[in-house]
Amino acid sequence: MNTIQTACFIAYKSIVRGRKGTLALMLIILSLSFFNMMFIPGVFSGLLDTITGLLTNTSTSDIVVTPQQSPVPKEFIENEAQLQAQIRTIPGVLGTTRIYLTAGSIAYDKNKDGVYKTVSAQIIGIDPTQVDDALSLKQYLVAGQFLDDSDTDQVLLPAALAGGYGLPVPSDLGGAKVGDKVNMVYGNGVERQYTVKGIISITFGTALSNTYVTSHEAESVLSASDQASEILVKVDSSTHPLSYYKARIQSLAPNLKVQMYTELLAVIQSVLDAFTLIAAIVSAISVLVATVTLFVMIYINAVAKRRQIGILKAIGIKENIIVYSYVLQALFYVLCGVALGLMIVFLIVEPLLHAYPIELPFGPLLLTFSFNLAAESVAAFFIAGFFAGIIPARIVAREDILKAIWG
Repeated sequence: MNTIQTACFIAYKSIVRGRKGTLALMLIILSLSFFNMMFIPGVFSGLLDTITGLLTNTSTSDIVVTPQQSPVPKEFIENEAQLQAQIRTIPGVLGTTRIYLTAGSIAYDKNKDGVYKTVSAQIIGIDPTQVDDALSLKQYLVAGQFLDDSDTDQVLLPAALAGGYGLPVPSDLGGAKVGDKVNMVYGNGVERQYTVKGIISITFGTALSNTYVTSHEAESVLSASDQASEILVKVDSSTHPLSYYKARIQSLAPNLKVQMYTELLAVIQSVLDAFTLIAAIVSAISVLVATVTLFVMIYINAVAKRRQIGILKAIGIKENIIVYSYVLQALFYVLCGVALGLMIVFLIVEPLLHAYPIELPFGPLLLTFSFNLAAESVAAFFIAGFFAGIIPARIVAREDILKAIWG
């Protein structure tokens, strides 16, 4: 106990009598290194959360059920209403919806002069009263109104294909607006005219070209009934893991294909792996910078006080007490640097990005931090501080007493 107390006293006196400018510079370097270690992974995590959230909200939900692939591939899921009712009985399932998927072309005569602009589109049939149970399409409506069940002659156009919204697509309709008429030709040759009821703006992925009609209209075009191209399932992932719901749904429909959104977004996972590697490299560099900074500062401080160290050893202060004092100094600097870094992250940068988010094509860029990330960052800095303090202190403290006193 006396050893620690003595080491603490020596460390305290060294810090108090040290150069304040040098101390301030060290704390700035340490806090910025810690901020960098937290910020880069936080940005990557927020980026991927935003992309994943957009895709699950507009395309996949949490679980996707598709028609059977073997022994005989089928185009649609049969008896979809009964299957949806069974899926909803699974504890933790929040909602389901069916969709029809088809493709076609959309033609628009902007000037009413017989000259049409035509674009290709993914056409999706949705149940307007049910789609909110699994998707969040309504929050992306930027003009007009959402579809009703009775709308058999109206359509929701994507902003990218409508034109006039500045979204990156090879071609668009040149500025179709709510209330305009468009002609649609489906892949099976059926041709219909629709009134644009709303414009929906989804700015990333395949949803850029998603055009929506009601499921009743899709059934009319596809000559289908009580069927679906996909059944989307929204679940409470805090109750059970996604794999649990997948297994339960698969047991209800063994012949159908059941996939989690993580399987469907495999490309996103590869991006996540790349970002994780980059974040690890940046974090390692940040820890290395902090370690070198502390090492150099502690070593210079110890060398500058060689005579004092020699005198302390001459009056009976043990070598390990001197080493402990420098380790405590290093840990104190780390503590202050980490505290400043956390303040920069959580009290300055994060509130600023929430108040003034950086707008990206797929949504605002926000920082996402986990407790594990913060704990690992703090632990890494304290471990670095320990070694950055003990190594130079041992080098200097082992010097012969007379050599140290004479400098």
